[in-house]
Amino acid sequence: MTNIKTFSKTRALAFTSLAHFANDGNFLLFSLLVVYFSKIPGINIAFLGVNAIIYNIIYGVLSLPIGRIADKLNKDSLLIFIGIFLEGLAASLFGFAFFSGSFYLVFIILGSISLGAGQAFYHPLGASILSFVYKKDKLGVALGINGGFGSTGRALLPSVITFFILIFGSFTGLEYLAVYTWVLAMIIYFGLRGFRRVYSKQKVVKKHLKLTKKLKLTLLRVSIPVFLKGAFLMGTVIFVAKYLDQITGSVTLTGIILTLSFIPAIAGQPFFGYLTSRKGGKYIISITSILSFFMFIIFLSFKNIVVITLSYAILAFLLFNGFSVLLDYTYQLVPKEHYSTAYSVVWGLGNILGGAFGIALMTFFLTFTNIFTSMFYMAFVLLASIIVLPLLPRERADKL
Repeated sequence: MTNIKTFSKTRALAFTSLAHFANDGNFLLFSLLVVYFSKIPGINIAFLGVNAIIYNIIYGVLSLPIGRIADKLNKDSLLIFIGIFLEGLAASLFGFAFFSGSFYLVFIILGSISLGAGQAFYHPLGASILSFVYKKDKLGVALGINGGFGSTGRALLPSVITFFILIFGSFTGLEYLAVYTWVLAMIIYFGLRGFRRVYSKQKVVKKHLKLTKKLKLTLLRVSIPVFLKGAFLMGTVIFVAKYLDQITGSVTLTGIILTLSFIPAIAGQPFFGYLTSRKGGKYIISITSILSFFMFIIFLSFKNIVVITLSYAILAFLLFNGFSVLLDYTYQLVPKEHYSTAYSVVWGLGNILGGAFGIALMTFFLTFTNIFTSMFYMAFVLLASIIVLPLLPRERADKL
C-alpha cells in the first residue's frame, strides 16, 4: 500500500492538478448557461438567481462535513472522484433542460443541486493532499502550480462550452461535456489511489479531532473577510456573462472575453502562492483585495470591449488565487490534524456561503434595477471586505 512516506510528490501534484483543472473547469458552467437558460420561454433571471443560490449553499454547507469525513476516512481519491462525477452529472442534467420540453425547470434545479454537491469536494481535499506531501516552504508554490491548472480549466471552459453548443447544439454539447468530465474523474481516481494520510501521533489525533475554542475563533476571524469577499466574487461572477452579453450582444463574443480574461489567473495562482509562502497570507489577501476594488470600478466604468477585457483580466489575476493564497494562509494558522476541517470551514462556510449571500444580493438588486447598477452595488460589498481585513489573524511563526 502506497503511503505518505512513499507517495510521489510529482504524482500527487500531477493528479490533484488534473482534478483542479476538471473541477474549476465547471466553475463557470452555470454562469455561462445563465445566458442560454434565460432565452428559454418562461424562465426569468430571478429563477436562475435562486438556483445559483441553491448551488452555492449546497457547496458551502457540504464542504465542512466532507472535510471532516476526509480527515477520518482517509480515502481522498474516492471522495475527489465522487465530486467530479457529480459535476459531470450536473452538465448532463443541464443538457436535458434543453431537451425535455415542459420539465426544463426540474432539470435546471437538479443540475444546480448536483453541481453544488460536486464542487464541495475538491478544494479542501486537494489542498490537504498537497499539505501532507510538501513541506511548508514549498507548499505555497505547489498550491500555486495546482491552482494554475484550476485557472486554466476556468479559462478554457467558457469557450469550450460555447463552441460545443454552437457545433452540436445545447443538449448534445452538454452531454459531451458530461462524458468528458466522467473520463477525467476515472483518470484522477486511479492516479491518486493509494494515497494515505499518516499522522505522527495517531492516538492523539483521533482523540482531539474536534477544533479547540482557540482554533474556532481563529477560523471565525478569517471567515468574516472571506465571506464578504466571496459574496462579491460569486455575486458578480454568476452574472458577469449576462453583463457582458448586454454590452456585446453576442454569446460567442462573451465566451471569448471570459476565456481571455481568465488566462492571466493561470499565472496568478503560482505567483501569489509563492508570495504567500514568503510574505504570509494576511499581507497578500489585503493587497489583492484593495487592488481588486479599484480594478472593478474601472471594469464597470467603460463599455469598450478591449478595456473591459483587459480590466477583467487584471481583476481575475488578483481575485482568482484563493486556492494558493487562502488555503496556504489557512495552513499557516492550524495544526496538521485539522487541515481538511479548517480548509472546509474557510473555503466552504466562509468563501462559498459568502458566495451564496452575494448571489442572493445580486438577485435582489435585479428585481428593482438593471444589471449595470446591480454590479456597482456589489462594489460596496468588496469595500466592506476590505474594511474588516484587520480581523485576519497573524500566521503561526513555525509555518513561515
